[in-house]
Amino acid sequence: MINQITQKFTDLLGPITDDRLSFGLIGWGAAAGGYSIVGLTGEQKQQVEQLLIDYFKFNKVLWMELPSGLTEDGEKAHVAKTTKLGEENITYEGKTCYMYQILFTPKVYDPISFIKTPVKDGCTLSPVIYNPETFVPYRNIVLTWSPEQAQDFPVNNSEEVMKQTLRDQLEKVLANPEEYIPEGTRACMLRFAVDTRD
Repeated sequence: MINQITQKFTDLLGPITDDRLSFGLIGWGAAAGGYSIVGLTGEQKQQVEQLLIDYFKFNKVLWMELPSGLTEDGEKAHVAKTTKLGEENITYEGKTCYMYQILFTPKVYDPISFIKTPVKDGCTLSPVIYNPETFVPYRNIVLTWSPEQAQDFPVNNSEEVMKQTLRDQLEKVLANPEEYIPEGTRACMLRFAVDTRD
């Protein structure tokens, strides 16, 4: 389940897709570490500032074009650190935030939910999973059925009927695979520095 602050950032910056996962003050192309940074509009920037002030209790939010720099008065160096939203309830009462970037993760799936909660018709199709040793991609299809269903069928034909029921389930998944993939979630991470002298 997505936390409220992540949902607010998702609503503000969405739609979030695999090619729109990073947001900042200026838009950079592939030269920025192999991914694009989507530039924020003036209105989005103001709304992000207000979300940060409300959530972290910052005094003010200033934006950085690079992940490190000097404080507003030029007296102290700072480096942006990454914080996952909703993980901890940290506040920075009265501090200055030097905001660099807003990042979203690719979709993340709970592997336990594949087994416990079928997506449709008692079936689930996993997203693509990579073997960590061979890097070979694969998917799982989970078909849910009860062995007690066999008693609902005629005694002399119960095994064949059960097999046909499972085949029918598998055919449904293979015919429309996108309908059987579970809903993934995205986490939101912020890269910012805090002036602790305030």
